[in-house]
Amino acid sequence: MHVYPSRDDIVYLKGEDSIKAYCFTDKRVEHKFCPNCGSSISVDPHGALGGPDIVSMNVRMFQDVEIEKLKVKTTNGKAYPPAYNPE
Repeated sequence: MHVYPSRDDIVYLKGEDSIKAYCFTDKRVEHKFCPNCGSSISVDPHGALGGPDIVSMNVRMFQDVEIEKLKVKTTNGKAYPPAYNPE
């Protein structure tokens, strides 16, 4: 479960210096993860996708958040064109 705050609204209380990052293929989007357990922490496009300066943050990494008490807005990603065509 991810939320999409603006970069300016993100505050790490501790451990930011130990987070590891990996960039796939064209190296534009940075995937940050825990070096101990491998859990995804965030996905940071650094503005490379042309949208607002937001970061995808994994809510399960937030301290003292009870997932089951959150209001969740679901989205049907399959409904968004264009459909994937591997050819």
